[in-house]
Amino acid sequence: MLEPNYPAADGASSACILIVDDDYINRELLANLFLDKKYHIIQAADGTEAVRLARDQRPDLVLLDIMMPGIDGYEVCAILRREYPDIPVIMQSSLSSNEAEIKGLAAGAAGFISKPLDARLILAQVEIQLGIKRDRDLSRRQRDKLAWDNRKLEHELAGLRHIEEELWAAKRETAVANQVRDGMIKDLFAAMCELLSSRDFYTFEHGMRVSSLSRHIGELLGLDRRQLDALELGGMIHDISKVAIPDDVLLKPGIFDKQDREIMRLHPAMGAKIFSRRQCDPMITDIIYQHHERLDGSGYPQGLHGDDIGLLPRIVMVADTYEAVVARRPYKKSQKRQEALRLLRCEASCGRLDSEMVEVLAQVTENWNPLSASHFVSDKNTRALEAFRRKTYFKEPLSDFYNYRYLFFLNNSGLLDIPAQGYTLCKISCGNLDEINESEGYLKTDQILDDTGSKLHDVLEDAADCAEISCINILFRKGVTYLIYSNCPPTALKILLARLEHVLLELKRDWRLQASLCRRHFAADYSMERALYELLAEQPERID
Repeated sequence: MLEPNYPAADGASSACILIVDDDYINRELLANLFLDKKYHIIQAADGTEAVRLARDQRPDLVLLDIMMPGIDGYEVCAILRREYPDIPVIMQSSLSSNEAEIKGLAAGAAGFISKPLDARLILAQVEIQLGIKRDRDLSRRQRDKLAWDNRKLEHELAGLRHIEEELWAAKRETAVANQVRDGMIKDLFAAMCELLSSRDFYTFEHGMRVSSLSRHIGELLGLDRRQLDALELGGMIHDISKVAIPDDVLLKPGIFDKQDREIMRLHPAMGAKIFSRRQCDPMITDIIYQHHERLDGSGYPQGLHGDDIGLLPRIVMVADTYEAVVARRPYKKSQKRQEALRLLRCEASCGRLDSEMVEVLAQVTENWNPLSASHFVSDKNTRALEAFRRKTYFKEPLSDFYNYRYLFFLNNSGLLDIPAQGYTLCKISCGNLDEINESEGYLKTDQILDDTGSKLHDVLEDAADCAEISCINILFRKGVTYLIYSNCPPTALKILLARLEHVLLELKRDWRLQASLCRRHFAADYSMERALYELLAEQPERID
């Protein structure tokens, strides 16, 4: 029997990438990202040309724009998925809605990137998808070669004297290949987690701690190696789909409202859907899908009961809950181990958590604190990107003023220095902006808002240099309303308010702006969120 010629596995540098975009400049910009990688780049200006090139040259990966003349990106993706299911497609679009991403994933896309494009994110996704494809191709070649070896052994069984030695050699080769494959899978999971750290470092570190906790619990329970590996990898990426959650929710420093909770509840199903379509251990997919379920059916996304929830998700849900309680979050302080165990045992007694897993976790954490395992990311670019994202989250759109969420952040971080006599919140409203906008246009309205903010800012700057007003005063903006936090005592506050009223009179004179000032004093222990919402609901008096 003649042995077929099996091609060697392609290296990353020989990969072929098809870039599809009707904008020539966008295609060139994307192509330039890969100059150092020495990929073979081919380009298509529309969907029809993209399908033709894919059929002719069989690229290793496709970067596909959605909005194009003729057949759009969704249809192209569906065609490629149907004809070449092994070619990963990463879709890109200026449409940043969840619907666009869900539609792309439903068409068969392996990934989705919103414009404006982030070079690091593109390179990371391309590396991940090419790595997965190389792993899949390697596995297929190994299966084909092993199949050939088996046929050869069967054919020569009668005449070969060393068949046993050859069989053992093939088994050793398979074991080595499996070790290589397992190592590649762990590397890919680690790469995905590092990518998550560039989006939200807390979620990344939370996943690493849950991973360690879950594996420790599994070891005490005597689980086999395959289950332990699934616990480690599943715990690591159980929240991986939070990369799709908007910054307004993911980075929110306060408590979630109903809409925020509904959005966050999407992440288990989103992650499980992505991994279920690929060659992923079903135990890992179950961990992603079920880690927010509860034994009494009160969890999500499916509301599963009792034995419908797998053993490994039961372990991860306990580890996930414990870490969330003992770790510090933007909207809450960390709890001690004993308090966390008390809460978990209460949940178990109510039938929501597995009591056996809770007690094993208590043994695991008796002499080991999962918070001591720090997973510091030293990449300066990643840290700078995270800091910039949080900074812009606290900035009002199209302005240099901090928004009201920054007030909550400062309060939760203990940076407001609230004195024993309490604090004051002021609201400055611009009452007739709609009339000015209709009569003089939005450019004039924006100019008035900017001038208002500038004058208020100047008052607070001057106050900082005034010996009579030695206190903290901070300006925020919420839409067309300005807010001021002050911890001034009554005498200094009276001076500050007089200066603010003078500014509002100037605005009326210069812009015919019907400005209004409303203020309220609150006790030191009064909730900042409740205080602000009460102030915003009040009807202010106009300054005449």
